[in-house]
Amino acid sequence: MAKRHRTDERPTIAQIAQIAGVSVPTVSKVLNDRADVALPTRKRVERVIEEYGFVRNRAARALRKGKTGLVDLILPRLDDEYYLPILEGVAQVLREAGVRLVLTSTNYQPEQEVQWIDTVTDHSTDGILLVLPSDEAIEHLERSGWPFVLIHNQRSPRSGVPSVTITSWEGGFVATTHLISLGHRRIAYIGKTAQARDAIERIAGYRAALDAANLPLDPQLQCAGNFTEADGYTATRALLELPEPPTAIFAGNDRQAAGVYRALHELDMTVPGDISVIGFDNLPYTEIMNPPLTTVHAPRMELGRTAATMLLRLINREALDMTRVVLPTEFIERQSCRPLSLETEAK
Repeated sequence: MAKRHRTDERPTIAQIAQIAGVSVPTVSKVLNDRADVALPTRKRVERVIEEYGFVRNRAARALRKGKTGLVDLILPRLDDEYYLPILEGVAQVLREAGVRLVLTSTNYQPEQEVQWIDTVTDHSTDGILLVLPSDEAIEHLERSGWPFVLIHNQRSPRSGVPSVTITSWEGGFVATTHLISLGHRRIAYIGKTAQARDAIERIAGYRAALDAANLPLDPQLQCAGNFTEADGYTATRALLELPEPPTAIFAGNDRQAAGVYRALHELDMTVPGDISVIGFDNLPYTEIMNPPLTTVHAPRMELGRTAATMLLRLINREALDMTRVVLPTEFIERQSCRPLSLETEAK
């Protein structure tokens, strides 16, 4: 069989199948490195692809290199604005590398994570990026031997597991310290029941800042919340029923802060006139809240870019400079906090 010149018109998948004497699905299976193709047939199809070229030259090159040219990103939800910059950061890096992105969501269900991992590790991906993974999913990935990088963690990361996260403890500490510097002493926190590692670190930073200022840790000021707007609303209504309500509220994230605003508005209370409020994440709408919300910026796009860069190195069997990368948060001061006067504090 004579080799076809590369400048000639390349055949289609159907023509490759005809030349190799196999069906179109068989060629597709070979291109996707499926195991259910007999070895002699596989070699014959690969030889035709090599000699004749193929219109999907990316797939042919990937086949010869033992790669699919695909990377999977598994998100908890697709309709959550927090994850969109992470997605964009991943997409930018993969696009620059000529790798295609496959996206799915799990709705925070560990069994869906494990099921999807089983699906994609059957030679249909080069690597996996997993956001807020469950322990079951991490264990499954480790057993699979497939390249992967975690973005955020539900629990403390195990040594050697590639991951990217943010300085949530420091963000919580700085936010609370800012309120203390404005004279606030009764500072509430909303979000203590959120289970993600970042959430746990945020309230730990809050507690550390109070301790550093020799302020008491009042259990009544530490409210349940799982980072929803409804949690912020419910907690604020409860806080304002206390005999001695707080003068400031540090919400665990911006969505809870939006709930704080709604509760205060219904009670004809103002931010920051009656209550100072700080959020966390720096979601886009925080700039147009009334007043604009003071918050802690989470570098979400950089999370995605860093994780994708790490994964590409692992796919290419290159060593990582470090397996755990922690990106810095940034305090963003806007107009939702004010100094507490002695008169206000005495009320």
